[in-house]
Amino acid sequence: LTMIYEYCGGQIPNRHDELRDTHEHVSETEVPEAGLARALEEGCSERPQRVGRALSQVDFSGALLELWNLVSMSDQFVTLCKPWVMAKDDSKRALLDHVLYRAAEALRIISSLSHPVIPDATQRIWEQLGQRGKLADVRIDQLKWGDLKPGTKIGKPEAVYPRVDKKEAWERIEAMENEIRKPATTASAHPTGAAANGEGPLAAPAASAKITIEDFAKVELRAGVVKSAERIQGADKLLKLLVDIGDEVRQVLAGIALSYTPEDLVGRKVVVVTNLAPRKMRGLESNGMILAASVGPDGKPVLCTFAEDVSAGAKVK
Repeated sequence: LTMIYEYCGGQIPNRHDELRDTHEHVSETEVPEAGLARALEEGCSERPQRVGRALSQVDFSGALLELWNLVSMSDQFVTLCKPWVMAKDDSKRALLDHVLYRAAEALRIISSLSHPVIPDATQRIWEQLGQRGKLADVRIDQLKWGDLKPGTKIGKPEAVYPRVDKKEAWERIEAMENEIRKPATTASAHPTGAAANGEGPLAAPAASAKITIEDFAKVELRAGVVKSAERIQGADKLLKLLVDIGDEVRQVLAGIALSYTPEDLVGRKVVVVTNLAPRKMRGLESNGMILAASVGPDGKPVLCTFAEDVSAGAKVK
């Protein structure tokens, strides 16, 4: 859509079917665009029937697989034809229109077929394609290749989904995790139960939920020794640690980089939750959790450790 907006004056370009007909019996190695265009047309022509059949059989995963194959085929078509390169050569104007029309028509059919799954996004794509009315009124069994009218004025292309800033997203995830770990506190609590300004008693703090000894026994805690530590590229708060817990060395990711450097941690004794289900962060698996206190208004992590000598793997009870 952006290329149509920039290269075609914001209008769906001419189909130039004569190029397809001219290249109909040409090998794909001689004219790659011809073979790709034929495959895309065939794929788009067949897909509504295939998707409709799968939906009628309540085979939703099968319908989505057919749809995803068409998305992949369309993506390959645009990637290999390189219309952004064609746009630099005036002699390839007709071929550029030929390619962009087929990409837009594939997008129209893909949007129609995927509307039951992502209705809001596909309606926005439909409108950006310059199509009128509600996409929900379009029948899958009436979809056919070539119904997109050349000369249709498209809407201004805009992102359907906001781009996710990975760094910001991970910081928000980590902040939420830290908030979950923090125990509930009451504002301005005074140890004597009197108000801080001396004007009357404070309301009694709400009692925290109690657990039984059996609940606590489910958590396996062991003493660990940090054997190595390193920063994770792109993660301001995370460190990757290798921790000896007695019978094995575990990889654990810990959000303590703002308080400790990797050099500070090597040889440090820590408390590890060893029976926590593994989870992935930044593409790396974390197999356990390092315990730390949350100190001050910023929740600065301070590692739980031992004053006496404790061997790696010792159980913490």
